[in-house]
Amino acid sequence: MQQRNDLLIEQQVQQNMNINPTIASISIPDDKPLSPISVVKPQQNIHIYNKDYEGKILMLKRLTNYQEQDYPNGTFYGQMINGKKHGQGLMLLQGRVCEGVWQNDRKHGHCKEIFDSGETFEGEYQNGKPQGKGVYIRNNESYDGQWVNGFKHGHGIWKMGNDFYEGEWKFGKIDGYGVYIQNNNKYTGSFRNNLKHGHGIENFANGDLYNGQFCNGKPEGQGTYIWNNGAEYRGMFKNGVRHGKGVWSKWDPLKEGHYRYEGMFENDKKHGQGVFTWPSGNYYVGAFVNDYRHGYGEMFWKDQYYKGYWERGMQHGDGELCKNGVIKKGRFENNVLTNHRSNSMWESGESNFKLANNLNQTFSHGISGLSQRSRYMPAIGRKPKLIMRKGDKTVILDNLIINDIPIENDPDFLTICPEPVQQKKFKPKMNCSQLLKQHFSTLRK
Repeated sequence: MQQRNDLLIEQQVQQNMNINPTIASISIPDDKPLSPISVVKPQQNIHIYNKDYEGKILMLKRLTNYQEQDYPNGTFYGQMINGKKHGQGLMLLQGRVCEGVWQNDRKHGHCKEIFDSGETFEGEYQNGKPQGKGVYIRNNESYDGQWVNGFKHGHGIWKMGNDFYEGEWKFGKIDGYGVYIQNNNKYTGSFRNNLKHGHGIENFANGDLYNGQFCNGKPEGQGTYIWNNGAEYRGMFKNGVRHGKGVWSKWDPLKEGHYRYEGMFENDKKHGQGVFTWPSGNYYVGAFVNDYRHGYGEMFWKDQYYKGYWERGMQHGDGELCKNGVIKKGRFENNVLTNHRSNSMWESGESNFKLANNLNQTFSHGISGLSQRSRYMPAIGRKPKLIMRKGDKTVILDNLIINDIPIENDPDFLTICPEPVQQKKFKPKMNCSQLLKQHFSTLRK
């Protein structure tokens, strides 16, 4: 059986030798029968000659240790030692040409490669890979700078059309500090993994400017954006838009003042609590939603104010409007007061003074002709005990002293005298009814 196997192997080898005299080896797997023998066939060597390099080849032939060696992918012309490329040489390959220095069968030193596609590289090699300074050109793209282990690494200048970058690279990617120009937009700052990352300044072609932090190519963190119309934002950014606390302002030359907003932003819109000021000095303090005054807020003009609820920029809901000293409370719809409620500055639980029960009962039930619309009001500088109306007169009863006070045109609004009435010492010698008759005599005049 062993003799039969040896005979079969000898016959198979002889057949292969007749077909290809340079066969390298034959391998027989141990776990398979003899018949399916595997044969490793080497690639055929080819010889490439190019008349364009005839002069270069003649110069190389003058060097010592000059040889010509064919390989499966091309032909080497140059110095060789012990069958390996070593020294000056020219390698003509399918699709490219390499001219330079070899060491121990690898490109090592200054070399130039030209590809049929038009790409070229010229620079320093080490152990067969670009290492050191080199220039790479492909169509309208170029790189001139440092290389490490075949990668762009270190300082370099990259160009492609009108785009330009000069700065640091790490293993083939823009990483570190640099200057990048694209479509006339210029960025100066830090990069990571080909993206703007860290602090940077970007000048846009339209005149806008951003100075601040970037994350993965977009503004994020603290920054300042200045528009070409003079508007400015200083504050927080997220994912390329205003997000978080910030201050926006814009100068109006016609009104000679600033529009200004200070507060919260969300997805590039005013959203949350903030203060908006107009050039006139008017200002709003309160809630915003999607750039609108929305929720509870207070708006102040020179001669009036509104405190209450808003909906998409309009007074909508319960609110209080004060104009020229007149306060109106009620329900607002689309900036219009639709349900008016009389004003009460001293509501239940808010008053710091209390009327004696017997005094209240005396004035509310014991005196006829008093207006049912009487109410409590605070006086400037003191707290009156009671305010009443009779006909076109308004009276304040304070320690049983009655004073005439003018009535505003608005029948629901009472104006309190600006100066406190001098209180007089009172020695009660009469009961409440007698006192009222005495003091109410002034109302008949």
